[in-house]
Amino acid sequence: MRGGGLVLIAAILLGGCTAGGGIQRAPDQAPQLVGPSVTRNTTPLEPAFQCMGAALRQRLPQKPKIGVGQVRDYTGKFSELDGGSAITQGGSLMTMSALAKLRGAVRVFERFDTTVPEWELGLLGKRYLGDEKVHAISNNGDVQQVPWKPYSGGTVVETDYFIVGGITELNYTITSGGVRAEINQMGPSARSFIANVAVDLRLVDSKSLEVLENVSLQKQVIGREVSLSVFEFFSDVLVDVEVGGKHLEPLQLAVRTTLEQAVLELLGPMAGTDPAACIDYRPENLQLKSGSSSLKLEGLPPVAAPAASGSAALAAPASSIAAPAAGAAQAPVTTPVAPLLPQTGRPDIGAGEGQFGPRGIGPDASRRPRDGSAP
Repeated sequence: MRGGGLVLIAAILLGGCTAGGGIQRAPDQAPQLVGPSVTRNTTPLEPAFQCMGAALRQRLPQKPKIGVGQVRDYTGKFSELDGGSAITQGGSLMTMSALAKLRGAVRVFERFDTTVPEWELGLLGKRYLGDEKVHAISNNGDVQQVPWKPYSGGTVVETDYFIVGGITELNYTITSGGVRAEINQMGPSARSFIANVAVDLRLVDSKSLEVLENVSLQKQVIGREVSLSVFEFFSDVLVDVEVGGKHLEPLQLAVRTTLEQAVLELLGPMAGTDPAACIDYRPENLQLKSGSSSLKLEGLPPVAAPAASGSAALAAPASSIAAPAAGAAQAPVTTPVAPLLPQTGRPDIGAGEGQFGPRGIGPDASRRPRDGSAP
């Protein structure tokens, strides 16, 4: 009877954890729990995009036009727990979101999902599509008023580059460890494990299809688990209690962060700077600044452009550089000395400058000689 009473008490306590609370949408509906507010999906690399954006705006007179193709999950891993793929299928969307964090330093064009424009272009060719206006067209010298929209082509803008690649590795438990100490079947335990993910991205010239840059990055994902167990007989009653907690780094956040760093490294040569000058991985960058709306883009401190490789520091636009303190001496602002491609105004990286190599970065890069000389 005593054991049955304990079971009844436990059932009541557990029922209290699941029942009640929440918000009712209507009087005849059950309450539902409502969690925290929506926030921006930040990563530890947030300030790096301000830095890289400032470098791109300073270095390039014209904004490069970039599209994003397939960034697929190539791991082939299936999760029995989740009933689907273990890795996100949204790599392309994460890559486009990373480009958007550059705050307009590049122009991003849709190349991933063109279903709607292709459908509308099909109707346009059949003279079914209109814009709620009447158009005058000439037919053998006769002017006709028609409700469909005339179209002669050429409105879709070409890109200079596109990004493609994939998520290529997911390795579970590359290392693990733990400890457990018990006295009379009572005691604590702790366990930790590490997995990793890897991505491979490439930047391709849209005209020549030459691969201009290729990066392969990996990130480790950590998890920790602690628990305390009690297994004891009290008279004729067996009591088995275990409490604990588990903390896991979000796997998909690790994928997003790795893709973001890959984007920064692909764009580094275009900005004429070593990406490491911008990348500063800090977990605290996940935190939204206090006092600002959780969905605002503001709140991050201004970040100046990094020093160009082998040249003077790149000067960021005035709007992105913090004003100096009153009375402080102002250092002269210098601009990098770097040749530009004559056809496009885009920078040419000289031979022997780190990882960038002798190739020019621009729509006509494929026509540049291998020795880096002018075409």
